[in-house]
Amino acid sequence: MSTAQRRRGAALEEALVDAAWAELGRSGYDGFTIDAVAKAAGTSRAVLYRRWPNRAALVHAAVRAHLGSIADLVPDTGELRQDVLVTLQTITDRVGLVGVDVMTGLLSELAELPEALATTVPDVFGRLVARAAERGEIGPGHVPEPVLRMPGDLVRYEMITTREAPGTERLRALVDELFLPLVHHHAGDRDLKSRS
Repeated sequence: MSTAQRRRGAALEEALVDAAWAELGRSGYDGFTIDAVAKAAGTSRAVLYRRWPNRAALVHAAVRAHLGSIADLVPDTGELRQDVLVTLQTITDRVGLVGVDVMTGLLSELAELPEALATTVPDVFGRLVARAAERGEIGPGHVPEPVLRMPGDLVRYEMITTREAPGTERLRALVDELFLPLVHHHAGDRDLKSRS
């Protein structure tokens, strides 16, 4: 029996996600298979499938284990615009670390991932907007979920269609021309209300 098979719990899972991460580096998303990871880890497909139901879930686990979650990297610059730009830049930097092909491949199989993962990025933007409202930077109006989803959705769309992560100028345009005007439309302007 191999060393990987004798491992249990967290040690085994760490070995498996390390093997998956290495396989991503070797084969990219298109060439990534459960079989290859099992072979590299010295274990069986069944061991992997007990933890992750499909390759998308395993790839996501490997990426998260090595880069962390975007939910753990919520900035607080004191200004909504800068917070949003930093968050979007963090997302695109992560794309650079794992490769556009891996991220677009993963995004093409979002339906294979737990539904809760689809709310991670909108939740982060929701936290940024709520903090801006607490500071008085925007009004207290409700910003609907589709607006909070929009920055992440547009970045994903651009990656899938162009096979590139959007650059700094593109991110600024997204924030200044689309996201912030919609946030102000829905949230209102607290300062103007207080002067009326």
